[in-house]
Amino acid sequence: MNKRIVESYKQKLAGEEGFTIKHGATLRVALCYPNTHSIGMANLGMHTMYELFNKIPEVSCERVFLPDDAELKEYEKSRTPLLSLETQTPIRDFDVVAFSISFETDYLNMAKMLQLSQIPVWAKDRNHFHPLIVMGGAASFLNPEPIADFTDIIAVGEGEILVYQLVDAILENETKDEILLNLAKIGRGFYIPSLYDVIYNDDGTIFDYIPNEKGVPKRVGRALSAVNPKEGTLRRALKRGETELADFLINQDIFCPSTSVWSPKAEMGDRLLVEISRGCSQGCRFCWAGYNYYPPRVVPAKDILAKAKEWREKTDKIGLVSTAVCDHPEISTILSELRKMEYKITVSSLRLDQISDELLDALVESKDQQIAVAPETGSDRLRRVINKNLTNDEIVDICGSVFDRGMLTVKLYMMVGLPTETPEDLDEMFVLVERIKNRMLEAGKKFGRAGKIIPSLNGFVPKPNTPLQWDAICNEKELKQRIKYVCKGMSKIPNVEVRFMSAKIAHEQALFSSGDRTVSRVIEAAARNNDNIRETLQKLNFDDAFHISRNRNYEEFLPWSIVDSGLSFEFLKTEHEKAQAAQSSKPCPAVEKCTTCGVCPTTWLADAPSSLINIQPLKVKQNLAITI
Repeated sequence: MNKRIVESYKQKLAGEEGFTIKHGATLRVALCYPNTHSIGMANLGMHTMYELFNKIPEVSCERVFLPDDAELKEYEKSRTPLLSLETQTPIRDFDVVAFSISFETDYLNMAKMLQLSQIPVWAKDRNHFHPLIVMGGAASFLNPEPIADFTDIIAVGEGEILVYQLVDAILENETKDEILLNLAKIGRGFYIPSLYDVIYNDDGTIFDYIPNEKGVPKRVGRALSAVNPKEGTLRRALKRGETELADFLINQDIFCPSTSVWSPKAEMGDRLLVEISRGCSQGCRFCWAGYNYYPPRVVPAKDILAKAKEWREKTDKIGLVSTAVCDHPEISTILSELRKMEYKITVSSLRLDQISDELLDALVESKDQQIAVAPETGSDRLRRVINKNLTNDEIVDICGSVFDRGMLTVKLYMMVGLPTETPEDLDEMFVLVERIKNRMLEAGKKFGRAGKIIPSLNGFVPKPNTPLQWDAICNEKELKQRIKYVCKGMSKIPNVEVRFMSAKIAHEQALFSSGDRTVSRVIEAAARNNDNIRETLQKLNFDDAFHISRNRNYEEFLPWSIVDSGLSFEFLKTEHEKAQAAQSSKPCPAVEKCTTCGVCPTTWLADAPSSLINIQPLKVKQNLAITI
């Protein structure tokens, strides 16, 4: 055991509060975040899973992170297998190694961590002596195929409900094969890649996924948090007289994902992070979070405020995490009560049409001098393509209300390479940024200072289970030229500081988002040789263009189709056709008229208790009465 690594981990633990060390547990879980400790401890999914696993008496869960540069040198020099943070135990000695993956680009880090752990990367090379390799997180909703051959179990859905089923299956079955088969037969929530054979057409596209065991479903349904699969664990707890666990399960109909381990030296570690809602109602056609977390759901204000009260002695900073903060129907109550507790409030990026005076007041009180918003483009026409129903005039007016409060620095998230984009659309970005800058300078006269406009440019990357999933990413050379053109034009505008993501990185993201199982060869080789993706593609003679640089037709069986998102094909197809015609659509029924996307009857409300169905709009309840 390398003493420097152990000492580094002990120092991290010394700066934390609230971590768990359990001895003698039946099931040991290594919860892995494929990035460094500082970044991983800012991820709410990591906090949530850590808390949920450790709430189960039979389970001991410890955290594992990608080593930072100094630690990595020690690992490589000493050939020490990757260790857990809490007890510095090799993760190869755990029963389960569970990866929480939010971004497809972390697939590469997953392979690196398996290699460092001295666990075979390929599932076919592991036996019953090796730990089960589980993958969950947001990326599992999208396209887990590029790492399917690395993984025994892919949790398709939200961990708050799947963790109990996973633990039950492991504890109630004796062999690895029994665990995998029984999880697969549930039909929703667990995708077992080894139980499916992928059949390819002559042109390299996928013909079909064929189950190779009886009782395995043709497609795997997505499990969302309105479903309550905790019955097995609850029955066992009651039978054994485990009253604490039973009470916990009974009272967990609503769970408030939030910081569970206080780690102030980590990124965003000086504040309590609380997820107040999940999903977004607006239906922006490029947004994976909006579509893959349908339907929008909220955490009740009472639960959010109870968590805030619990943590107030530890910190006066709170971060409200949500795709759409102000969509929460109780946001006024939440903001008012947090201000009474004298919390300094920060929020994730805001939809421009959400920004209220009340929220601005809260941000000003918190001395938050920068706000991030997402106009996405400078073209009104392109916003209709992506279903972001705002005009440039409205954007300038909304930014003006921000500037008038003294918040003179605004970060603008914008995309380059959107479908149907023209040179004229790019030029309109300059016009919009210039108008916003002028409005900022006008407001700044009152405060005797000027702020800054920070456009952040990203190449458009098509995401699975969105209406734009059939579109190709812009050619890398062309995307690079467009980004360069926009950066050059914006750099000429005073008080503007432009930032951008390279076209190369956008293409790597697209490969991991849209690729099939063959992409695993690229990931494994790049991780093993510490090569960059481009060099690895060349060495393997791998045609990445096949996966990312062609428009797909509606008849093609897409790699991620093995996972049933609940979104109907016709709905996504219609939205894609409307994008091509620059036509807008109405938002989710949580806001207005039902868009009949298919999710509620098939994925969520079909299994929800009547109390949850009753709070839905009348149109949805009527559809359910017909469907169920």
